[in-house]
Amino acid sequence: MKLSILFSLMILFSINGYSAEYTKLDDTTLQVTKTLATPSPTSNDYTLDFLKQQELDILKQRNEYIIARDKELVEVRELIAQAIALGIKTSLEIETEKEATLTEEK
Repeated sequence: MKLSILFSLMILFSINGYSAEYTKLDDTTLQVTKTLATPSPTSNDYTLDFLKQQELDILKQRNEYIIARDKELVEVRELIAQAIALGIKTSLEIETEKEATLTEEK
């Protein structure tokens, strides 16, 4: 007999436009049944091992992404420092200097 009668939990996600029912199928498996705005529900079964591995994989990917973005930030900040050291200015700085020069000439 399916344990869904005893362990079923219905939570509505109005923000995401669907409702979801969570059911314990056995000691290691969670079943998620989503009902989207359209009337056709979907059902997926997940073992807890799979979900924990997914969590680890997502965290690893997130950490790798953060490391890559941090390296890019270091590179961009180095380029900014080199540009400033060479006297390169932003377009706003140039425009401000032009306006200041025009104001002084009047």
